[in-house]
Amino acid sequence: MLSDAVVVLDLADREPVVITDDRLAEVIARLDESAELSAVGSREHTERLRSRVERLGSYRNQPGGFWVASTKPEAAGEAFAGSTPLRELDAVALLSDGASRLADRFDLMSWPELLAVLRKAGPTELIARTREVEASDPNGMRWPRGKASDDATAVWWSTGD
Repeated sequence: MLSDAVVVLDLADREPVVITDDRLAEVIARLDESAELSAVGSREHTERLRSRVERLGSYRNQPGGFWVASTKPEAAGEAFAGSTPLRELDAVALLSDGASRLADRFDLMSWPELLAVLRKAGPTELIARTREVEASDPNGMRWPRGKASDDATAVWWSTGD
């Protein structure tokens, strides 16, 4: 796993295990000197975001920074890897940070609730709910974020299917 992805292991009779790569968030926390809110799309927000992106460039795919799959194949060697016996899994969710935000950024549902949405209605429903919440806060004032809507990808695999 690298950068802005989340793996959620839906374990039989146990709380889900959420695996993330927090190195990008750690770098952003070190770079942000102000917690001042500005509306998504405002001049202030655009300037702050542009400055952050420029500063992040020196940390991308570097020791002490964060790693993304891009034009540097050696980034794969920095990925978090692991395994879980198949018999312990009910299902697995693979999510981009745009698809995980209801649980990890907006705190509107727990991980078990997010898994229940995926189990019952699939990735399309999870992403639709995410878009609905984002649309309810288009300026990012309630849930501060870099952009009004982030790319959202979700894969759901159940061992019972």
